[in-house]
Amino acid sequence: MAAGLVLHPIPSGGLAEKPSVLSTTPLWGPIHVAIAFGFVLTILGGLLALVAGGALTRRWTGALAWGSLTVGMVFFTGVALVNGYVMHALSLRADSAEGSAIYAAFDDLLLGFGWLGNPLFLFGLSLLAFTEVRSRTIGLPRWAALFGLVFALASWLRGIGSATGLYVLEPFILANIPAFIWLSYYGLRLAALGKAQGG
Repeated sequence: MAAGLVLHPIPSGGLAEKPSVLSTTPLWGPIHVAIAFGFVLTILGGLLALVAGGALTRRWTGALAWGSLTVGMVFFTGVALVNGYVMHALSLRADSAEGSAIYAAFDDLLLGFGWLGNPLFLFGLSLLAFTEVRSRTIGLPRWAALFGLVFALASWLRGIGSATGLYVLEPFILANIPAFIWLSYYGLRLAALGKAQGG
C-alpha cells in the first residue's frame, strides 16, 4: 500500500479526480489496485483485532478505534477499486458530453464513499495511536507510539485542505505513507505477541 501511495500523484485543487491527471498517469490503475489490496489487509487485521478482544478492546477507546478503522476501510476500499478499474478508462473518454457525464457520476460516487471512509479510518487510526501513547496497549516504545500519532494526525490535513480550499495542505497526503507503515508495524507487533502467547 505504501508503494502505491509513493507512486500516487499529489492531488491539487480539491477532492475531485481530474481526467487530465488520470489520463496522463499510465499506472493509475495498478497504483489503486495495490492500494486496495493494502486496504483489504487492513480490514482483515481490524477484524482480527476486534474478534481477538482482550487488551485491544478492553477499553472503549480501543474498541472504537478498531471498529472505526475497519468500517472506514470497507468504504475506502471501494474508492480505490473504482479508481483502479473504472476511472482511468473513463478519463480517456471524458472529452465527450456522454463520457463527461459518466465520469462525473463516478467521481461523485468516489467522493461519497471517500467522505464515509476516510474520516472514519483516520479517526480510528488516530485514536489507536493515541491509546497506544497513553496506555501502551501492546507496549510499543514511546517514540514509536508518538510517531504513529503524529503521522495519523498529519494525514487529516490533506482532506481538510481539499475540502476547505486550503490547497496548500494537499501535499500532506504523503503523511499517509509513514502512517500506514506505522499501522503495518503495529500489526506485526500484534502478530508477534500473539505467537509468543501461543496463539
